[in-house]
Amino acid sequence: MNNTSYTSGKENRTVKRIAILLFSVLLLTLSACARSENEGAEKYTNGKCTVFYPGENMTIRDYAMSLCESKEELLYDYKVEKAGDYLKLSYQNGRYFYLNKDMSDLEFKVIDGAEMLSDMLRYEMKKNEIDEAYTTGFWLNSDKDSLELSDIDIEVKDDHLKLDFRDFDYTMDLPLGYLKMLTGKDLGFEELHDYEKQSYLSPNRPMVAITYDDGPYRTVDEVLYQIFSKYDAKATFYVAGYRMSANEMENIAEGIKLGMEFGSHSENHENLSTLGAYEAKATIMEPVNYVYQKLGYEMKTYRPPYGARNYDMEDIIDMPAILWSVDTKDWANRDEDITYERAVADVEDGDVILMHSLYMSSARASERIVPELIDQGFQLVTVSQLLEYKGYDLSKLKAYGHN
Repeated sequence: MNNTSYTSGKENRTVKRIAILLFSVLLLTLSACARSENEGAEKYTNGKCTVFYPGENMTIRDYAMSLCESKEELLYDYKVEKAGDYLKLSYQNGRYFYLNKDMSDLEFKVIDGAEMLSDMLRYEMKKNEIDEAYTTGFWLNSDKDSLELSDIDIEVKDDHLKLDFRDFDYTMDLPLGYLKMLTGKDLGFEELHDYEKQSYLSPNRPMVAITYDDGPYRTVDEVLYQIFSKYDAKATFYVAGYRMSANEMENIAEGIKLGMEFGSHSENHENLSTLGAYEAKATIMEPVNYVYQKLGYEMKTYRPPYGARNYDMEDIIDMPAILWSVDTKDWANRDEDITYERAVADVEDGDVILMHSLYMSSARASERIVPELIDQGFQLVTVSQLLEYKGYDLSKLKAYGHN
């Protein structure tokens, strides 16, 4: 071995180590002697790291000291800039805090947006399969008129808002742009106003479709809309063309806005089994075409009056005939109690319940039926939603249910 080259290599390594050591000492010295660019800043050093923080704020002081424990860098200084009516204090590692102008912590309180927050809370908790969100008690307690805004804590956390719904033991993140609307405080973000209500259906939970025939009839329909909307539930209405006055078309339009579904029940409530295939199709399609012409709404299913079917018609019509699996016979008994008992007994996943929207007794029964089925664990959906979630292709399906 060449002793000269070995000695030379060893000396080089020694020189490098000394250089690194001197450089580290220099950095530590500079760090210890460094000054903050911020007037009145406090300094903390542990001999290896120096960090500056505003002495008035204990939250930031504790965070600053933790920076030196992490040993990510040798020197930390903060930057303060204007953020709307407040201040934004940030460190070079990307962490920032929003503060009052006296460097104290901001305390947010929600003062507006109860309806939006109520809808968001319901949607998020259902989407996350929280059992409580699938009960009637939850929907009543989380209603915008029941939601206590003073019981919602809110803070700016990184790049979002964190809301703590204490009454429901649930937290939720929102875009920063909602801050001003919710709290009235301006941190310089572009304010968000637009919000579209969302509903969530779980594919893992049972579903039932409640249907109402023989309408439209505003007197009863409006009561039914209120009942279903109260629990974020949906229903399907099979309407007859001869009943579609201008007033009733407005009634249908209101139901569509609420997410209710509408299907054809023929033009004049004809018995389709007595008609030829093309005549039967024509009477089913007349309400379909009229509603589309007036409201731009496309019906996806129909119900044959009396459940009487023209099987030849099913080959030339592009919608499935929807029958039923639970018949309340509300048209015959017109008794609230009897209708209720028939509707809630022995209901199974995928059932279609038959009712009529011409009788106030049916509406009063529905006021009990809807919450009862929800608390039995059923999601109340439209017929189209039921078929979709059960895996049916509406363009190929001829009929669903029995009678």
